Amino acid sequence: MGLFDAFRRPKQADPDRQVLVQLKKAGSNLSKPHDIEFFLYFPSEAAAEQAASKVRSAGFVVEVKLAAKGNDWLCFATRHMVPDFAALEQIRKDFTALTATLGGEYDGWGTPVVN
Repeated sequence: MGLFDAFRRPKQADPDRQVLVQLKKAGSNLSKPHDIEFFLYFPSEAAAEQAASKVRSAGFVVEVKLAAKGNDWLCFATRHMVPDFAALEQIRKDFTALTATLGGEYDGWGTPVVN
């Protein structure tokens, strides 16, 4: 251990990898397609609709609705796909960039267990 190692912040685990680990622990067959849900939040309906247009053109099914809490708008995207780490990591990068340009926030993904 070096002199400055004690002052380093612990590495954050990759959120996509964490969800995949939890799915596997729950018995999900990660080689089968899942209905994956993605959550993008925006401060206005107009921003959510603008994002929805881009997300639809990338092959996702999208619904825009008022968020369950607060005044934000949810761009709720779904895709039937195998939960592949590399693909999910790329989606995270794309959605994070998209939400940043529109003043929103990408809040990750989830999916039911598939046996």
